[in-house]
Amino acid sequence: MQHDYHNNYEKTKTGKTPKLKMTEKLTFGVGDFGANFSWTFIASFVIIYMTDTVGMGAGIIGTLILIARFADGFTDFFMGSVIDNMHPKMGKAKPWVFWTAPVLGVLTFMLFNVPASLGGSGQIIYVFAVYLLISAVFYTANNVAYSSLTSFMTNDQKDRVALGSIRFIFANVAVLSINAGTTVLVNFFGDGQQGWTYTAAIFSLLCVLPLMYTGRFVKERNVAEKREEDKGSFRFLPILKALFTNKYFLLAFALYLFWYLRQTENGIRVYYATYIFDNENLVGILSAASLTPLIVGLFFAPTIAGKFGVRKSVNAGLLISLLGSGVMMLFSENLIGLIVGTVINAIGLVALQAALSAIVADVGDIVYWKSGVPVQGSVFSLSSAGMKIGQGLTAALVGWSLQLGNYAANADTQPDSATFAMKAMLIYFPLLVIIIMFIIMIFLNYEKLIPKVRKDIQEDKVGEDRTKHFER
Repeated sequence: MQHDYHNNYEKTKTGKTPKLKMTEKLTFGVGDFGANFSWTFIASFVIIYMTDTVGMGAGIIGTLILIARFADGFTDFFMGSVIDNMHPKMGKAKPWVFWTAPVLGVLTFMLFNVPASLGGSGQIIYVFAVYLLISAVFYTANNVAYSSLTSFMTNDQKDRVALGSIRFIFANVAVLSINAGTTVLVNFFGDGQQGWTYTAAIFSLLCVLPLMYTGRFVKERNVAEKREEDKGSFRFLPILKALFTNKYFLLAFALYLFWYLRQTENGIRVYYATYIFDNENLVGILSAASLTPLIVGLFFAPTIAGKFGVRKSVNAGLLISLLGSGVMMLFSENLIGLIVGTVINAIGLVALQAALSAIVADVGDIVYWKSGVPVQGSVFSLSSAGMKIGQGLTAALVGWSLQLGNYAANADTQPDSATFAMKAMLIYFPLLVIIIMFIIMIFLNYEKLIPKVRKDIQEDKVGEDRTKHFER
């Protein structure tokens, strides 16, 4: 039985794809810069836009986002299966990155331009419909395809970690720019709806162009093909079974879920700056304290992971992050102390952020090796589902906590219960999640298996063929 691992370019004698040039890594990375001008813009500012400009209740918008994100989990898996089962001339993932980008930009603009003429119920329907189209359809198609490029571009683990580092350098630069610049731009363009309209137009353009550039110019070199008897079929259940019966996939899925569930800080930071420090523009400084160490650290993450291993590097980093969280707790209302704790916390998260995409790509190889079922798109789609569900819960938690804390929109002062809710979302809850991620990483111990997986895939020993060869 022949298991062909198709390439656009020849592999080396060791079974590895050619080393990626820096220009191609940068071409890949710039796509995440664009994606965040939709996703992070929405995640960080849609709640405060809806509560303070549209006049919608925080609990309502949080619930709408949660419902949409859970629906998103189903479309994520469908999209991954589409990528795995199809092979257009342009590539498996590339066309989805390229063609969905313009629609994603338009929908992002629409979400921050809720028509006042629709009235309360009409606005709720409008927001839910637009958000669902973004989250469950167009961002899903774009992000699942973009993320899976880590696997399609190379099978070299160092290159995969490097792609993850470069991707998140671009992403964090975008996030920092968005968090620091949004309130400034909104105020510059006239505050209120007019300010959001012009800001959303700029960010939508910054979303579209980088993604289209990535989708047009990256190259897919490492594409696992179906077995001969499976070609021409569109199969969901074998992919689902192969993934959910593999312990490493379940752990990677949980890791992705909690990584994004930790980010309640993104949704609450603008409230924290506005109502605890009485200066909404401090959101830029707080964001810089969180993101600058990540941006700088990601340049060194591949070297550190190569020297000490992914798992050891990530676990050591998470311990540092716990220390930073402790400092944040001690200085929750002291700007300098909070910034110092935030910087320490961010330094500890560098290794995990750099390794996330590489971990998922490696797990996809392990699943293919054990089952013989190509899952390069699906493994990222279900990890993307973890991201969406995690961020949906994040948005819901922020909205619900503010609602339970009796947050009063645009009030000069907030009750102690609202202040506690803000601290919980910025410090206490993320601390709990870091502990859970540390436990997950203890069990995600596959690194010693990877060399054998690479060797067997090169020799067509996957799925049943791997088992038969072993029995001989």
